[in-house]
Amino acid sequence: MLQLLKVNAFGVVDISNTIDKIVWKGQKYRAPRSIDITFVDTAKGYHARANAKEGEGLTFLWNGVELFRGIIFNQAHSKKAKATLTAHDNLFYFVSNKDTYVFDDKTASEITTRICSDFQIPIGTIADTGYKIPHHPKRDKLLYDIIMAAINTTYKQTGVRYYLRSLGGKLELIKRVEQVKKWVIENGVNLIDYDYQTSIEKTATRVKMITGEGKETIIATAENSELMNAFGVLQYYERVHDEINQAQLQQRTDTALKENGKTGETIKVTALGLPDVISGSAIHLIIPEHGIERGYYIDADKHTFKGNSHTMKLTLTQTNELPGVV
Repeated sequence: MLQLLKVNAFGVVDISNTIDKIVWKGQKYRAPRSIDITFVDTAKGYHARANAKEGEGLTFLWNGVELFRGIIFNQAHSKKAKATLTAHDNLFYFVSNKDTYVFDDKTASEITTRICSDFQIPIGTIADTGYKIPHHPKRDKLLYDIIMAAINTTYKQTGVRYYLRSLGGKLELIKRVEQVKKWVIENGVNLIDYDYQTSIEKTATRVKMITGEGKETIIATAENSELMNAFGVLQYYERVHDEINQAQLQQRTDTALKENGKTGETIKVTALGLPDVISGSAIHLIIPEHGIERGYYIDADKHTFKGNSHTMKLTLTQTNELPGVV
């Protein structure tokens, strides 16, 4: 059972009886999560107009559990007595604002907290990322890109992943941990449809990284000889601008090979809905006819709620790498 609450300065109003369909969606390492709401735009019968306005808050619950809290950013109406609303969570402000920052010897946690404070974004749990980034200059960049670059640098040096999320209207920086629940999607059980693709177009069999200039140049390499024999030399090359030593550069190189030294695989599935299955989490997929029986990360998700029905479309990937941000 779905419930939609509108929140403004005058209080909370339940507008669930106006809803025809809700689409709740997001993508890993992309901000924000959003909902698209189709509702009946008439006061006839048992219906009442939602009378929603841009800037008002929306909270979406499914079977009594809050799945989304955000702000209405646009709406559209048509002659056919149907209207749509789009709301985003507060990560929207990170992709709508640009600024220039220069951080020295600050952790990703400290960078996130400072930016949230500057832009009046409520803060929830902020994990201690530990690693102090020596120099983090960002000019005319989206707030989201500034923070993601800091998270990316932290991962390259520590191997620990962190991610941003909006929960209960507050921004959180969370350490990614092993998922406790194992959700299973299986052909013949809850899998409705799928599209399966493999590729080596982005596979790296060798990684080379360079930092410094002239006599101060440092080079680190790593290679996967088994893949190189199978696919040839596919080199990932990167010039690193951070002030790091040989050991740190080698760590980055080894991490890059681990992430990119494999055959790329992407699967899109349509399945019966599970509210906890969203981008950034993982599922166990079983498609016997393709020999698939293993775990995948969710790169993008799109959940559709209509009446008592809940289905989801997921884009899956074997890798969980951070996006390339600079």
